[in-house]
Amino acid sequence: MAPKHDRDFGFFVWAVPGFLLVFGFYAGFSIGMPFFALGLGLLAYLSFRGPVWPADLGLLAGLGLGSLSFAGIALTGGDYPVSPWLEVGLALVLTSAAAFWWLRCRPSQV
Repeated sequence: MAPKHDRDFGFFVWAVPGFLLVFGFYAGFSIGMPFFALGLGLLAYLSFRGPVWPADLGLLAGLGLGSLSFAGIALTGGDYPVSPWLEVGLALVLTSAAAFWWLRCRPSQV
């Protein structure tokens, strides 16, 4: 029988409203308002009933994923500069993932 693993997906749960907020904000004048409203609703729900620290660092990763998606759209044909969106997105995703790993997923010192 395989050993049971203690998995923590709270980081990814918090990343969803972060992505929805950024995507809804960027696309606000076309299709973004429902995404922004859903992101706000999920953020409010997770604030009271969701996973707690350090899992909520995933919100920053979601914000970074939204910036990376905008960089991808700009790269494929938009007239926007790619570099700022790419740099901010990578910084948010990598920093929050590294902080989460350091706080939660590192091996225990026994």
